[in-house]
Parts: sequence; C-alpha cells; structure tokens
Amino acid sequence: MSDAQINEAARLFSILSEPSRLKLLRALMDRPLTVTELIEATEMKQGNVSKHLGVLLTARFVAREREGNFARYCIADKNVYKLCDVMCCRMEEEARRVAEEFGVS
Repeated sequence: MSDAQINEAARLFSILSEPSRLKLLRALMDRPLTVTELIEATEMKQGNVSKHLGVLLTARFVAREREGNFARYCIADKNVYKLCDVMCCRMEEEARRVAEEFGVS
C-alpha cells in the first residue's frame, strides 16, 4: 500500500472509532431505516443521529434513499459487514479466553 492509501485507511478507521457511528451501523445491518427509526433503535438524540449519519454518508459507509418526505438509510459499503464479523469474532474469542483464564463457563 502507498502512504496515501495507508492514510486513507487510517481516516476511515477513525470514522469507525466513534461509538455512536457504530451503533448506527449496527442498527442498519438488518434493514434500511429512517432517522426516526434510528433514533428509536439507538436511543440517540435526533441531532446526534443526523450528525453522525452525515459523516457516514460522506465517507460512503451508508447511502440515503428518498421516499417522499422521508429518507431511508442503508449500509452502502458491504465491507462494513466483514469488518463487524471480524471484530465480533475477535471479541468473542477474547471473552472466551478471559473466561477460561478465570475459570468461568
């Protein structure tokens, strides 16, 4: 990878380092949702949802589809699913390791 590509990867990972953005992505993993549905699913305030959706939209992690007066958001970059799978597997393995270390089943 070139230095420019490494810098871009770091920028994208920094976007994903925000817990609120991860909550939004997780909520969108099953199906496209409106802002109102995302507010309900994440228990975040409307301003925060809109702000973080804007960042995810600009980074092309999500896409927006207009439906009359509403906009529905969906995962645009299918690599998000792969990243989440990798991290969830890592977290499960780590939890298993810690449980074994402390004798918890």
